[in-house]
Amino acid sequence: MPTELRPLPFEKLLRWALTELRENQSIFGIPRELFYEPRSEPFSAEIFGEALATPIGPSAGPHTQMSQNIVSAWLCGGRFIELKTVQILDDLTIPRPCIDAADEGYNVEWSQELRLHQSAREYIHAWALIHILRKALGWDKHPMATVFNMSVGYNLEGIKSPAIQGFLAQLSDASEALGEIREILRREAPEFADLEIPTKISKSVTLSTMHGCPPHEIEAIAEFLLEKGFHTFVKLNPTLLGKDRVMRILHDHLGFREIEIPDSVFEHDLQYEDALPLIRRLRKKAQDLGLTFGVKLTNTLAMRNHREVLPGEEIYMSGRALYPITMNLFWRLFSDLDGDIHVSYSAGADALNLPTVISCGALPVTACTDLLKPGGYARFSQWLSELRESMRRAGAKSLAEFTENRAENLKKAAEESLKNPRYKKNFFLGELPKIPDGLSFFDCIAAPCVAACPALQDVPEYVGHIARGDLRASLVTILARNPLPAVTGYVCPAFCEKRCTRWNYEKPVSIRALKRFAAENAEVELQPAPATGKKVAVVGAGPAGLSCAFYLALAGVEVTVFEAGAEPGGMISLAPAFRLPKEAILADVRRLEKLGVIFHFRSPVKSAQELLEQGFDAVFLGLGFPEEAKLGIPGEEGPGVFGALEFFRLLGAGKVELGQKVVVIGGGNTAMDAARAAWRLTKNPVTVIYRRTRAEMPAHPEEVEEFLREGNELLELVSPVRLLREGEKVSGVVCVRNRLGEPGPDGRPKPIPIPGSEFEIPADAVIVAVGQRPEIRFYEGSSLVLHPDGRLVVDPETGETNLYRVYGGGDAARGPATVIEAVADGRRAAFAILKKLGLPYPELFPVPSPQDHLELKRKKAQKVMPFGPELLPPAERGNFAVVEFPFAPEKARLEAERCLQCRTLCDKCVEVCPNRANLPYIIRTGIFQVPILAVEEGNARIVATEELAITQERQILHLDDLCNDCGNCATFCVHEGKPYQDKPRLFFDPASYAQEEGNAFFLRDGELWRREGGKEMVLRHTPNGFIFSDEEVEVFLGPDLSVQKILLRRVFPGRKSLRYALEMALILEGISRSLPGLLEVCRG
Repeated sequence: MPTELRPLPFEKLLRWALTELRENQSIFGIPRELFYEPRSEPFSAEIFGEALATPIGPSAGPHTQMSQNIVSAWLCGGRFIELKTVQILDDLTIPRPCIDAADEGYNVEWSQELRLHQSAREYIHAWALIHILRKALGWDKHPMATVFNMSVGYNLEGIKSPAIQGFLAQLSDASEALGEIREILRREAPEFADLEIPTKISKSVTLSTMHGCPPHEIEAIAEFLLEKGFHTFVKLNPTLLGKDRVMRILHDHLGFREIEIPDSVFEHDLQYEDALPLIRRLRKKAQDLGLTFGVKLTNTLAMRNHREVLPGEEIYMSGRALYPITMNLFWRLFSDLDGDIHVSYSAGADALNLPTVISCGALPVTACTDLLKPGGYARFSQWLSELRESMRRAGAKSLAEFTENRAENLKKAAEESLKNPRYKKNFFLGELPKIPDGLSFFDCIAAPCVAACPALQDVPEYVGHIARGDLRASLVTILARNPLPAVTGYVCPAFCEKRCTRWNYEKPVSIRALKRFAAENAEVELQPAPATGKKVAVVGAGPAGLSCAFYLALAGVEVTVFEAGAEPGGMISLAPAFRLPKEAILADVRRLEKLGVIFHFRSPVKSAQELLEQGFDAVFLGLGFPEEAKLGIPGEEGPGVFGALEFFRLLGAGKVELGQKVVVIGGGNTAMDAARAAWRLTKNPVTVIYRRTRAEMPAHPEEVEEFLREGNELLELVSPVRLLREGEKVSGVVCVRNRLGEPGPDGRPKPIPIPGSEFEIPADAVIVAVGQRPEIRFYEGSSLVLHPDGRLVVDPETGETNLYRVYGGGDAARGPATVIEAVADGRRAAFAILKKLGLPYPELFPVPSPQDHLELKRKKAQKVMPFGPELLPPAERGNFAVVEFPFAPEKARLEAERCLQCRTLCDKCVEVCPNRANLPYIIRTGIFQVPILAVEEGNARIVATEELAITQERQILHLDDLCNDCGNCATFCVHEGKPYQDKPRLFFDPASYAQEEGNAFFLRDGELWRREGGKEMVLRHTPNGFIFSDEEVEVFLGPDLSVQKILLRRVFPGRKSLRYALEMALILEGISRSLPGLLEVCRG
């Protein structure tokens, strides 16, 4: 598969842009509604003696390599265009993939991938097309106010070479190339043939030098460029701040402790003591020549490859982790140069910090990493709106007014950058919002939050209803798959939030808190189906049993729940009140009671068989794992040592005495709950000891964070070896320190004790939270099949055990699990029981929430920080009041509006591609019957059919000529796939197409060609439908894709599916209807 870029000729680019604008009101897949409409702005500026409409633009990099990239950035508001760096070595092999922008950015793509003449041509084409589109869009009443800035590297010899000098000359005077373009315009678009297009494309240069370039050479290059008449920026490396300071920022302030930077990276780069006089001399030189000199802050930061995503031993970092380093370098340079420094900025800039950077005097501010994330070029819209609003709040009518206090602003910004959570490692969860499945040819729009939920709750739907104020519809949507919204609104582990697409922007939607809001503020009267005469017994009133009972009752089944305890809820009834108030459990149980579910408490059941003999048609076992696991160490038996469940039972009864010093052993959520409850009882810090590190703790990160915020202590890599006693009383815990070894069966590293590392922790009480065991006595004498650890063996699809009409779920089948997993098990079993009993499933059908694609495209280009929920301050948590406040209605609405509705629209691969190599197109949906042919009696006949299901109108087409396999679309694809390989790949270049073995399409004048398995086929659109041909058959398809006629061209063995033919018909029809600009590109 070739990876080189194959830029389009100007006439094809022109046809594409103008046709798409005319027919679709979009350009290169970007809707016009996302364009920046020129207007009089307070932030307009002047640079190099030229007007600059906005102070932002794309950095030299992937967004400025090809014409369509540059135009896309300009359309969305970028007016300072840093053209991608060129150098004399223009035939490089760039490793693939070359971009990793999952969080902070990394790349191994540091130079242009086109030849020098191609780069010059692309930049000139972009310049011309911008002028043409300015008129076509009706923006020519406003000043052009766009600056193209060349970027060159990497040494003096190369820059002085005839090739680079020729490049600089071309962009200084593009008369010849623009003359050729004018001829094309006379042919293709005569209305623009006389358009004035300045021949001087650029009069400024940013110098980029290699790591290790000596100071005298940097200065010599800059002087050379200044003497050539170019306004000049010198790009500085972040290493200029010095190793100690850089590593302190990364490791200590931000928490990026995995980053290692060899000493050589710092030693070979420009040193700070050399930089200051160099800048002063070059500044003076520029002043003498009447030119501008400044510095570009900063280059990327070289480091060891610790990510194992990109090839090679060294990678280059950009993005949010670079921002605090660069802002502190900015402040140091500003201070030491008495504020006399012109800074062009690009290091972790985004919409939220742009006003700060601008207020510090930087001009321009450019972006790369931010534009590589979902939203892409359209993110510039928020950049400008945030800047506009900040200037309005400051009362600034110009950038001069906005930067009046730049020294103070910069000092404050540098300090704040080290504290702001947005730049710390733990701000990002570290897991991308993906679904663990492959990427299909068609139908890939999916919400990762839904896929992550064991109950498959329709999160976008119920959150969307909250955004529109329809709380009843929201609650009905929740109840369709989760009958415990009040409970899960407090204690659900929120797997959905860990997969929320908002992680690609800032923080996830507060889905669990929104569920609680709906549960507490909406009422739904559910009507069960008429009584069916069927009876089902549910053993255990925990989440699994309650879930099973709910859906059975809704279907008209008589359900009786037998609970050995005194109250409903199972294990969750033991949760401390600050995590889950009893009223939440009772609210969900009342809903079941209204459906007619009968509860018997303090009613242990001897066996499932007994219930069947009593006349129940089926039995569901939701027994839980109610027994405590033991440590098995000396001193464990006796007073002062509590199992976590025992502790919670005593806590609920008000009968627990802990003393002053409490140690909790374990690393899960139960351990966190126990420790936080003990802190509330003792009013003293509680120590949790865990045998691995915090990173491996099974407890939810937010629970650990709140435990620590309350003033408690976590000891990592520590294991208890014995408990100390003074008489009967516990006096301490003897521990050993561990180191992490190789991964165990669960993927986590094994803790290995360090000899001689024993130490003591004083303790008055010890709470053991290391796991739970099943109630084995229930199964004694039963023929139920169990796993060795006591779990029920059940069918994973139905929950059925080896006994007829006996089902199980929740902890009984999984072992200690989460409330939402138990809910899912109960629902699954209920539906299986209904099927076994021949009864219809209960269905709750809320009104679908309408979605506007354009509005979603806008939202997908916006960073919006969460609106809550707010938490009770740690100083006020001395009692057992709930820590998390409920949402106020307006805050709930705003938070719900943050949802990106991923079930409706994705387009992530479209947005994150700098080259516009992935485009959405619209096809018809349906379940199509694909004919399967066989040769019979010398004719090809239909002998069978198979289904081709297309459920989504919006599909993705990949343009291979514009792709360099950078890998960015694969990073952000919601599936574990690669759009640039897995989606239909359309080629513009016939020679490249001909080299392909499979998944290759070529479109020319209404004919769609395809190669699969090294063989070629073609489909033609006709007034009566389509004609498909390959070496074996010619098939005539009607408009509905039904077969009208088959001609046998060559006898083939066995059977032959026409799936390729129907796929091609759908793709060709989709391109023809929704991508008219692409049709023009493919016109001969």
